[in-house]
Amino acid sequence: MSELVLRPGVHFGSYPQKPESRLSDFEQGAAAFFDKLHKRLNRQRFSQAYIVSRVEKVAAPLSHYNEQQLTIAILELRENLYRHGLTEELIISAFALIRETAGRTLNKRHFDVQLFGGWLMINGMLAEMETGEGKTLTATLPACTAALAGIPVHVITANDYLAARDEEILKPLYLRLGLKSGAVVDGMDLELRRKMYQQPIVHTTNKQIAFDYLRDRIEMGEDVGLLKFQFKQIQRQIKQPKSNALIMRGLCFAIIDEADSVLIDEAKTPLIITQTRPNEESPETYGDALYLASSLFINDDFVMDPKTRDVELTPQGENTIADMIIGLGPSWKNKRWREAMVKQALIAEYCFKRNKQYILKDNKVQIIDEFTGRVMEDRSWEQGLQQMIEAKEGCLISEQREPLARISYQRFFSRYLKLAGISGTVREVATEMQRVYGLHSVKVPTHRVSKRKILSERVYSTQAAKQRAFLQRVAEIHAQGRPILVGTGSVAESLEVSVWLEAAGLVHRVLNAEQDQHEAEIIAQAGQLYAITVATNMAGRGTDIALGLGVAELGGLHVIALNCNESRRIDRQLYGRSARQGDPGSCEAILALEDTVLQEYYSPVILKNLARMLADGESLPALWGQLVLRLPQHFKELRQRKIRRQLMQQDKHLSRILAFAGKFE
Repeated sequence: MSELVLRPGVHFGSYPQKPESRLSDFEQGAAAFFDKLHKRLNRQRFSQAYIVSRVEKVAAPLSHYNEQQLTIAILELRENLYRHGLTEELIISAFALIRETAGRTLNKRHFDVQLFGGWLMINGMLAEMETGEGKTLTATLPACTAALAGIPVHVITANDYLAARDEEILKPLYLRLGLKSGAVVDGMDLELRRKMYQQPIVHTTNKQIAFDYLRDRIEMGEDVGLLKFQFKQIQRQIKQPKSNALIMRGLCFAIIDEADSVLIDEAKTPLIITQTRPNEESPETYGDALYLASSLFINDDFVMDPKTRDVELTPQGENTIADMIIGLGPSWKNKRWREAMVKQALIAEYCFKRNKQYILKDNKVQIIDEFTGRVMEDRSWEQGLQQMIEAKEGCLISEQREPLARISYQRFFSRYLKLAGISGTVREVATEMQRVYGLHSVKVPTHRVSKRKILSERVYSTQAAKQRAFLQRVAEIHAQGRPILVGTGSVAESLEVSVWLEAAGLVHRVLNAEQDQHEAEIIAQAGQLYAITVATNMAGRGTDIALGLGVAELGGLHVIALNCNESRRIDRQLYGRSARQGDPGSCEAILALEDTVLQEYYSPVILKNLARMLADGESLPALWGQLVLRLPQHFKELRQRKIRRQLMQQDKHLSRILAFAGKFE
């Protein structure tokens, strides 16, 4: 495919996107294998030495250019890229020019490893760069090169904070290259979104852009032909009154920062655009369901699998409910309906806890993303679960929502004509990235040798022993003057740890979904002398904690993890907050056999026997501790991978059904 087709048409415009793949799983796997083989055979072309040596040759005279000469060089490059597309020679020239311009505007000149990472991405690959290696600056190389060629670029990251921050930081570089940019974040109206998507480079999140795409698909209706796309584009260009023009310009080139978070961790979350409709049930009905659920006993009246959140009523439970509905409304006489309502109430009561799966904000139930620790303000649970939790918390019952259109991240990102990504934690999911998205992963070496000291995990028998060891360790590190970042698994845990520290007289700050508006300020202070910061996963991805004056000489930032995440990748993201760009730093984990993650996986007998091995205040031997922690993570990763695979198969099946019925999503 010619690179020239990556941009919308010159005359009327169009909405470029890749057609739906009809390959079977076997054919998709075979295609991924041969693509990987092709990359291996051409590995010299995809080596750091190859790209750096070629860029250096072109870059030598640029350092002597004055500003006028640099402007002329940018205009000439832009004309050639627009005329000939992304040829290898022009990409090399673009990289050299972008690096020189970044040095003048941002006072940051791309390192050799960043040139290599950018080269991988412009060739549609996934660059694995260690945390702290400057992934944001690396992404400017492929983004600016493609934008200069007239290709609309979407730089996609995990949350609104990072998207807005990166666009603001990089704006001087974009403007010097003659490129405009915009950030699409939550809260923007449609007209402003349309304006932002007209810019050559758009910074946004996976959630924002996928929903905007779905809005365009709804606007198109079932007719997705080229002529209708062009007609909608003309409506936008002439600003026809009362016309519902498309929001975006198509799916041309996406560069995904924190690619494993976007493409893997959130892949199993379906994206659904809904419309509100009045509740069929009254608030009293949800209250009655919660009352009935509270009267049932686990194992006697119902059985529950906390891992899958499946609930089944026993015959005794069904009879108990039937006896208790006397005096309730006529709807409760319907056996199937009442049992479904009670099951939802049981799930709301036992599986969804405040400050873990959700928080109360402005007297509203707001979902917390389990991987990022951030609030998902515009999302709600389906099938009445949202309303049940609202009733449980005594909030105003919201209207129910019915779906208008839906898509998964797997299907959405597979529709980009060119896809690339960058992340610090890819190796565990490299095979899945290749099979699902066709993204070949390459490890990029570090610019400087890492000085991070990873200490052995310490697993104690009880929460009390864990608390004592944690406070002793914090006091020890704090006395040295080093800053400390404490990683927790939920809002509730971060608040509990805050109480521990306060009781010990240790001044600290908390960063979680309840304090997200102060995130930039808290992160800015987290690397200063004597700072103690307690955070959820919000501080584990995309944040750069700069060390204060004199901190490096003391040993740098120390990270303490107080929980075992579902994936080792997320643990490594937290550890990656320390020892960035050659700075010193250290990290460790302090856990207990009573932690929820271990309680869910191991039987009480196993945990009891492990606890017997330990005297009071002792932790498990390093090898045993590592084994105890890794097994739950390994099986959870396998289960999540299976869920994502099933979702992809369901997507394909749904696509075939909708295509047969003449519908689009």
